[in-house]
Amino acid sequence: MSIANEDLRNCPARITLDAAQLAFFNELPTEAPSVQSELGCELELGHEGSHAALGHQVETTTWWIQWTLSASEINPYTWCPARSTPQTDSRDDQDCALFDGHPGRHLTSRPAWQERAA
Repeated sequence: MSIANEDLRNCPARITLDAAQLAFFNELPTEAPSVQSELGCELELGHEGSHAALGHQVETTTWWIQWTLSASEINPYTWCPARSTPQTDSRDDQDCALFDGHPGRHLTSRPAWQERAA
């Protein structure tokens, strides 16, 4: 699989987080910006399975909200190991910005809050 693909488009699905989900994210020990109440699916258009959006990152754990038409949950993951530079320890803008085991192709563009923190 190639992680460089300019034609990759995201799924248009969106979710509005409820009060309990927002409270969970806001209580995580991190200095990341506060979570938005509405998130968009970050997976490839036409993906299989549930939708997914990054909620927060705490050290090496990424917390993703995953949802279907009938349910949603927050799950911990690590970053996808696909890298543009395989022998490096730090992440850069060309590393996959999705979770380990995600469906579909790799996504190399980072969410805006990650670009500000870099």
